[in-house]
Amino acid sequence: MKNKKIIYRLIVIVIFLIIGVGLYAYKEYNRKNVDLAATKPAYTLTDMQLIDEFTQDQNASNKKYLGKILELSGNIKKIDTDANGYHTVILGNAVNMNSVRCSVDSAFNKEAHNLTVGSTVVIKGICTGYNADDLGLGSDVILNRSIAINK
Repeated sequence: MKNKKIIYRLIVIVIFLIIGVGLYAYKEYNRKNVDLAATKPAYTLTDMQLIDEFTQDQNASNKKYLGKILELSGNIKKIDTDANGYHTVILGNAVNMNSVRCSVDSAFNKEAHNLTVGSTVVIKGICTGYNADDLGLGSDVILNRSIAINK
């Protein structure tokens, strides 16, 4: 009799665990990305301030900025477009080889067509890394899912 109660309780616990794991997996599978246009940035600064911080102390800057939403203002140095029509806006000045590479969110790809090289822009994106200068080509701070903001 006791063994039947223990087995019954174990079966109930296992069923609840399976349901819990299934619900969690369903929620994660259907999770949406954060809407950057409606989200307040963790930090607001210029492109050159961000580049200088990463150049001076990469480890501290990684701890401070990685995975955070940043709002940067700066000059458009270059706009790259890949074969699929996705844009990467490169912020910086012509004198400095270092830059901030902002991969434009595909939902805001049409707005990127209106950007022009040499103009000032405010861009919001998620900081995902820093490529240090090892070959003399300049360092890059990387922002993904970036959007241009009209202010």
